[in-house]
Amino acid sequence: MSSSKRPAKKPADAGSRSSPQKTAKPRRGAPPPATRRPSTRPPASARLTIKRTPGVRRLSEVELEEDELLIEGFDAQLNGVTVRVTAVLERTCVYLSKEGERRLVSKKDLWIEADKLPIRRRGIG
Repeated sequence: MSSSKRPAKKPADAGSRSSPQKTAKPRRGAPPPATRRPSTRPPASARLTIKRTPGVRRLSEVELEEDELLIEGFDAQLNGVTVRVTAVLERTCVYLSKEGERRLVSKKDLWIEADKLPIRRRGIG
């Protein structure tokens, strides 16, 4: 007997055949196959800066997502003077004057660096 061993032959791949593959045609009136669209929203970590492009602008021009809140405690420019904003309302803000008094000012009159605003996401419930 001879002791020569031959490697076992592997079956040929079905995909290596030269015959064309048939593609399934959708039936008439059938809805198109579901395809997953890529999300148009950025990831949560990036969403905090949506619509807040860098640069100095009026506070009234800053747009936030509906689930974002502007948190008090940031600096802004009012008539060329830096003031500390202590409360943010719908169209106005409360700031501390040089004398330490709380005063109300329109968001249109405050100039800020939009990318440095403190923003928090609104909690559920």
